[in-house]
Amino acid sequence: MTSGPTASAQMKGILFIVASNGIFGLTDALSKVLTGDYPPGEILFFRSVFVFVSIIVMVMIQGGWRKVRIVNWRLQWARGVLLAVTSYIFVTALKHLPLADLTAMMFISPLVLTALAPYFLGEKVGWRRWTAVGIGFAGSMLIIRPSGDVALWPLLLACTIPLTMSVRDIITRRLSATDTAVGMMIVSTLCVMGGGLASLPFGWVMPTWEGFGLFALTGGLQGIAQFLLVYAFIYGEAVVVAPFRYFLLLWATLYGWLFFDDIPRMETAIGASIVCAAGLYIFYREVRHGRG
Repeated sequence: MTSGPTASAQMKGILFIVASNGIFGLTDALSKVLTGDYPPGEILFFRSVFVFVSIIVMVMIQGGWRKVRIVNWRLQWARGVLLAVTSYIFVTALKHLPLADLTAMMFISPLVLTALAPYFLGEKVGWRRWTAVGIGFAGSMLIIRPSGDVALWPLLLACTIPLTMSVRDIITRRLSATDTAVGMMIVSTLCVMGGGLASLPFGWVMPTWEGFGLFALTGGLQGIAQFLLVYAFIYGEAVVVAPFRYFLLLWATLYGWLFFDDIPRMETAIGASIVCAAGLYIFYREVRHGRG
């Protein structure tokens, strides 16, 4: 009988995921800054180039390419394309929406995944989790509700993000049985890079040295955040570490205030709290019973 991670290892996992979320939130803020001068496809391409460099470093630290396992290429490419589409939508909406609002909408994804699980994963979802999904969606309506100074179309565009993220997560669950996490990261980053490059005919802006440096900083930091995220789940158990993902919303609120002087509306704060609470309850039910 093997013992679980020690208390110090669990604490490392928690610190890693909180730091990872802090860096992810910062890269989102930097990406929003970049949208003022560069189109979404160009941002995704240059950012992915530097993310890929970070992934290569991660591969070398973890034991080299022999540790990378890619078996199901069809699902790998499908997951990568979905991530590319989601990233493009996210960066496009990011230009027009407050960072905290858009981040809060991303947390609707676990609710959508739970709703889709019986049909695509064969998982049973009981009445408690269905109730949590319903409450979470009610909270999401408060987030989506536009204020007077926000255009409706970016909000409607952002509403597609939880759906594409949920389908991506369904594919990820299937791939996890055969392929390594680093393998998924390599293929998905290449897909995002290729999708960004494909937007070249639709107009790019020649980066300034400052802009190029910002691309490098954003991509490099995102690679580090992915590295920390992987190690968070190596050191800590998922049941302990995963709930701390919701700290990303706090980081996004902080960066939105520091970078753009954005303060979330009361409706957004209430709606985000409801969505997070519903997501945490669903996670709790899955961990405790494995069924609804």
